[in-house]
This record gives sequence, C-alpha cells and structure tokens, in this order.
Amino acid sequence: MNWEQCKLWIQENEKLDEDWYVLGIDLGTTNSVVSFWNSKTKQPEAIDISNGFGKMPLPSVVQYRKEDGEEEWVIGEEALHTVKIYPETTIRSIKRKMGTREQVTLGGVQYMPEEISAMILRELIDHVKAMNPKMIMAGVVISVPYDFDDAAKKATVKAAHLAGLSENLICLIEEPKAAALAYNFRHDLSVGEQVMVFDFGGGTLDITVFQVDSKDDAAIHMKVTSEGGAAYHGGDHVDAIVYDQLVAVFEEKTGQKIETVTNESLAELWQRANEAKERLSGVKKHRVPFTFCIPPFVASISREEISGWCEDFITHTKALVLSALKEGYAGVIQPEAITRVLLEGGSSKMPWVREMLVEVFGDEDKIYVSEQPALDISIGATYYAAMKLGLTDHKDITTLDRRIHFETPVPHDIGFEVSYPNHKGFFPMIRRGTPYPLAKKTMVFTLSGENQEDMTSLDMRILERLRMDDDVDACKLVGDVRVEGLPLRPKGKTKLEVTLVIDEDQGTVKGNIKDMGYGQEFHATEFEETFVPERSEKKVIGA
Repeated sequence: MNWEQCKLWIQENEKLDEDWYVLGIDLGTTNSVVSFWNSKTKQPEAIDISNGFGKMPLPSVVQYRKEDGEEEWVIGEEALHTVKIYPETTIRSIKRKMGTREQVTLGGVQYMPEEISAMILRELIDHVKAMNPKMIMAGVVISVPYDFDDAAKKATVKAAHLAGLSENLICLIEEPKAAALAYNFRHDLSVGEQVMVFDFGGGTLDITVFQVDSKDDAAIHMKVTSEGGAAYHGGDHVDAIVYDQLVAVFEEKTGQKIETVTNESLAELWQRANEAKERLSGVKKHRVPFTFCIPPFVASISREEISGWCEDFITHTKALVLSALKEGYAGVIQPEAITRVLLEGGSSKMPWVREMLVEVFGDEDKIYVSEQPALDISIGATYYAAMKLGLTDHKDITTLDRRIHFETPVPHDIGFEVSYPNHKGFFPMIRRGTPYPLAKKTMVFTLSGENQEDMTSLDMRILERLRMDDDVDACKLVGDVRVEGLPLRPKGKTKLEVTLVIDEDQGTVKGNIKDMGYGQEFHATEFEETFVPERSEKKVIGA
C-alpha cells in the first residue's frame, strides 16, 4: 500500500497497526537521524542506530572498499573513523552537492549526489527493519534545509525513490519547521511570540523566525516571518580549524611535516580535533593525546583558545543572524521583538554560540537550548508524518491539545530571465514570503520576432533568486523550457498563458502553458501542457 492508502485504513480503523511504521528522517550534511511514531506511547522516538554502542545519529559518510578482490560499502560511524585511511573512496557532506550535476567516483563508477544520499537513506531504513522484520512502511517525511533550491529538493525526492520509498514518501518538510513542531509539542507558546530557530548542524546553518499569530483551544497558527543562514557553514568548519591548529602543534613539537604522517595517524588526528571541539563544549580545558608520535606527547588546549581560533567564523555567524533579522518578509525585525531563540542542531552546543546570541539579543533568558538538539529535526518530521496520516485526529489516540497550522512562505523568488537591449535581467513571478497556498502566478507572453521560428516557438529560462540583492547571474537555474510547433500567425498575434506554481508538499516548481490565440481574429487551439522544469535537461514541448 502507498501512504495515502495507509491513511484511509487508519481513518477507517482509528488505529495504527503495530507493524506499521511512520518515520521522520533528518537527512543531514554531517549526521542523519531516523525517528518513528511509537504507537504504544503515541509519541515519536529517535532510533538508536548504533545499537547502544555510540552516538544515536548516523554519520552521513559513504565509503567504498575493495580489498582482496572483495567489494564492500561502509556507511556511518566506521566510514567516518576511517576517512583518512580511504580518503579517495569516502564521500562526506554529499548533501552540499544535492541539485548539482557534480558526480563522485567510487570504485571506477560515477554516482550522482542523489544516488549517494539514497545509500544513506537505505542504511537508515535497514536499521528500522532490524527492529521489526515484519515492518510495513506506512509513511515517511524527510527534512530539507529551508533554503534548499528547487533542484536540491527534486534531488532529495529522487534519492527517496532510489532508496525504495516511492510509495511511502508523504512529503518534504523544512528543517526549522520540523524543529518548531518538536518544540511546540513540549512547550506552551503564547500569541504574539516571535521565535527564532537557530539550527546549527555539522554542515549547514538554518535561521528561521516564526510568529504565533493566533491560538485557541482548538488550534494554534504559526507563520514564518524570516529565514536566513548559509548552506556551507557548520560545525565541520570548526573541526577543520581545530585540526589545522593541532597540525601546527604537531609540527612544532616534533619538527616533522604533517605530510610525513601515515593516513592512519591523520585519521586519528582528525578524530582528536572533533573530540576536542565536543569536550570543550562541556569543560574549559582538554588534553589532546598525540599517541602516534615517537615519543608520544599531550597538548593542553582551552575553550578560550578555540574561540580565538574561530574568531572570523564566529563573526560571520553573527552577521548571518543579523541578516536574517534585517531581511524579514514584512520588513526589519528588531532583536527586542524576538521572544525566544531556540538552539537546534548538534553544533549549537558550543558555548560561543550562546555567547554570540546573547550579544545580539541582549538577554540570556531568551536563549533556549533544545532538550535533544541533534534529534529534534527527525522527531518534528515524525510528528508531521503522523499529522499527515491523521494519527493526531482521533480522540482515542490524540496526543495534542490543539491542531497546528503552520504557514510557511516560499523562501526564494521564482521567475524568468528576460532579455533587454543591453543586458539580461530577472523578472519575479512568485515572490519570497508568499504563502505556499498562494504561490501561483500567471502571465501572458506575446510572440514577436523576425522569422517563422520566432512566431511558432517560445523559450523560457526559469530562475530562482536566493537572496534579495542577487543579480541575474547569481540566480539558480530551475530549468529551461522550450515550446515549439505553435500555429504560424503574424507577429504579435499569438498569446500564450504561462502559469508557475510551487507544490506545497515538495516545495518544487511546476508549470502550465496554453495557447490563447488572439481574440476573435485567431481562435485558440486546444494546446495546453503541464511541465516540470529540470535543471539537468531542457524540457521540449511540442504544440
């Protein structure tokens, strides 16, 4: 059964079969987490994929090995720990390439980013199946960064299909929305509150501000009012900074160059850097053992030293917070208007994060640390999956005091590239901040030109503008669409109606085009076609 059939069964029987699993997946840059809806406790729970022997999240690392003629795929913790031993056949942070045509080569075979992501998804699903071999997938929701562009969202959907989830994928959910859902289920929000979700992961920083618009006994209505952050800004960067400093310590103490060290020792040093970052989130000093040296030695580093090494990185993080406040959908949001700042993501545990945010907002009492920052995105996605399946609607299995309406606007401008006499420009059709239910816009094109081809064809270049001040060259391509074979009419006598719409469940762009003719002079034909633009290939539509 697909997820919609499962939803009908749940509605008819008012329960969830004990072998049916509802999942929420945080497909992260550095780590991935899967949670399930526990039908006994009627709550989502993160699944410990380490079987109790490590951290609950699965490192988003894929490694290919071929030793003694045998091939092996290693995914997760083991792949992370041996990345320096197999550097050329280990893939990290594949999420950053989603939506691009950038291929990676493993074992002499080229893979698209979505194919690597599919391996991570399959690994997570296999862990769930190990809990219950009789498992039947009822539905799954996968999280994506709020500012993922159209191509990256489509690549995520394709990864889900490649992982065998074609029938089970309910929708995608923006990560900050998932965090807000998880938070709301535990805490009572008041009308008028503006909450900033500061989601700081290993590879990405997502900043989202939402406001509680209304609330009564039946429902709470929340609306996103701003978003920001950066796709390449996370805890992994801090690891790299600490690693470089440990390399400097090694070279100073031993008189050797790091190039002389074995891959195994480099892997150990990288682990020491990550370990130092994490330990110094809880203590003020940490001793780093250099056990691979002869003779071995220990170097002591402090929390203040790491903050000093990361000064430029911290300054840039603060600038991203200020930018998110400045570029609110309805105008500038003053820091004092923010009532709570919710810290999410494993990297938010670093002490300088709180200190930096207190500088911005001037009030330490506004900063709230999530109970489980590394798990909340997955848990929120599971809540959303349960809501989509109707599990929170029936009185005997209700876990919420009220229903949630979350108004999420379109994060980026969607429009066309237009040609002027001396330059090219961007014409916005659907503007950032538009609520998804209203994200539909139509315009009429009139064909004109100098030859028959101009009179019978139309080329459209659909773009996505990520930042308000980006020029046309900085825009992301959604897709090229060409319509050809239109009836030959005189110049200016063919009108075409083009509609762009953004699908609310997946957040992806779709379109429709139809011939309008030209009044009574040239009657419209029956030509009408829907299309889904793809960055990877030009869409050609025959009229």
